[in-house]
Amino acid sequence: MSEAYPADALPLPLTAQEVNSAWLTRALRQRLPDITVTHAEVADMILGTSTKIRVRLTAEGEGADQIGQTLIVKGGFEEHSPKMAAMYANETRFYADIQPLIPMPSPRAFFAGTDPDSHQSIVIMEDLKRPGVDFCDALRPHSFDQIARRMETMAAYHAATWDSPHFRPGGRWADIASRFDGWGLEYMRRYLEPDVWAHYMASPRGAAVSTRLHDRDWMERALVTIGEIQHAQPRCLIHGDTHLGNLYILEDGTPGYFDAQVARTAWHHEVSYHIVCAADLADRRAWEHDLLRLYCDALAREGGPVLDAEAAWLDYRRSILWGLFIFLANEVRFQTEAVNTAYAARFGQAALDHDLRGLLP
Repeated sequence: MSEAYPADALPLPLTAQEVNSAWLTRALRQRLPDITVTHAEVADMILGTSTKIRVRLTAEGEGADQIGQTLIVKGGFEEHSPKMAAMYANETRFYADIQPLIPMPSPRAFFAGTDPDSHQSIVIMEDLKRPGVDFCDALRPHSFDQIARRMETMAAYHAATWDSPHFRPGGRWADIASRFDGWGLEYMRRYLEPDVWAHYMASPRGAAVSTRLHDRDWMERALVTIGEIQHAQPRCLIHGDTHLGNLYILEDGTPGYFDAQVARTAWHHEVSYHIVCAADLADRRAWEHDLLRLYCDALAREGGPVLDAEAAWLDYRRSILWGLFIFLANEVRFQTEAVNTAYAARFGQAALDHDLRGLLP
């Protein structure tokens, strides 16, 4: 694993007030050694699972022209942040050690570091807020062409990491787990506690999903089963959370990805999750066969394997489970109830359409 916490930038700030010109200079010099930030002020803050702080700054020296007038400083600056330390570190790992090696369109990072003495991990990245860049929204389902382009970019980075030698013992990515290992497993267990699960089934997103899918015991067993299925298959690196709120579209239509939570798992975990998240309820039924075929064709074209169509269709349908679980039990501090309900409804309908309980009995 590459160095992800340059000592000169430590300690990492824990409050927005500490994101000042002195710290920014130290952090940015990890990649732009001749830069000096002469002025910095917080322009606004976007709260969520992690906090995005938009900083307006003035800089001088070589490299100053690369960063623009604003930057995004993303990290754990909220009350819940200490509980999310592993998630923050995972995203930082993406920008420090993975982004430079895979063809995933994503924001340029100027710093990515983790502080071993606190929960904090911080990424300093380009500010994409400009005319022509479309930040996707869970409440605006996408067109066939938009999802199809994303199938092609997914296939490219999946193919580039398919059974990568970096996964082998001692390799730079050997420690990257699946969604069903490590902190991902702990995350699931937290929301499968009977009282926690019952709370969410009584919420609006629970009402948007058939009561046939409220069975906590089935959900727990089915998650174990799909984890075992994925573990036994060839694996690649996935973005890890390709719902619409983590995506953008550049001026030329290129799909972009941020908020990566990389995992090493089977391709269908991500493809199924994204298609169901992105398509309208009625459209998904009509489009999913063609979208899956487009993905499989692109995967082979990018140097990945030729997937068996029947087996791929089965895998795609079974992996609907993950998104169903996520949005049935997602906290409102991470996504609003409106977003959780919209996604839960899409996954709930897909689960019924494909008889998910029959596929994962």
